[in-house]
Amino acid sequence: MMPNKSMRILIADEHLVQVMQIEKMLNQMGYYRIAPVKSFEQLLKLIQSALEPFHLLIANTDLATHAGVDMERFCRGNPQIRHALLYETQILHIPMVPPAQRKAVNVCLPRLPDNDALKNFMDIVDAPQVLAELPLNLPRARPKSRIDRLDTVFSRR
Repeated sequence: MMPNKSMRILIADEHLVQVMQIEKMLNQMGYYRIAPVKSFEQLLKLIQSALEPFHLLIANTDLATHAGVDMERFCRGNPQIRHALLYETQILHIPMVPPAQRKAVNVCLPRLPDNDALKNFMDIVDAPQVLAELPLNLPRARPKSRIDRLDTVFSRR
């Protein structure tokens, strides 16, 4: 699957090493429109000033907890965040999300996502969407007329 290079991704974590690790994994998958923030206040300012929603927020829940905010609830009620992958500073499984429920996917992990977990999540949120399926009504092929070998442009009738 080809990554959607126009996806806007926000990484929020106060630990620079973790931000760099996530950004590196995303870059290896072909995602480059990434904005890192290191505090909940920065996250809030960036989201509030954004002209269009972020496709994905990858955030450490501890960041919001320090500010007295429930990050999961914050993401669900925020139209500027389409999808959220949340983790705590602490083996990791991404739950199966049926295609009908993929409108806004929010997952909370017990620790920093590893490469496989992040790849699986990106496959869910960056899946191509079928807007509509049109019936294919092609005209039936006409039977080819038989050309008589003697009937050419040079023949006389």
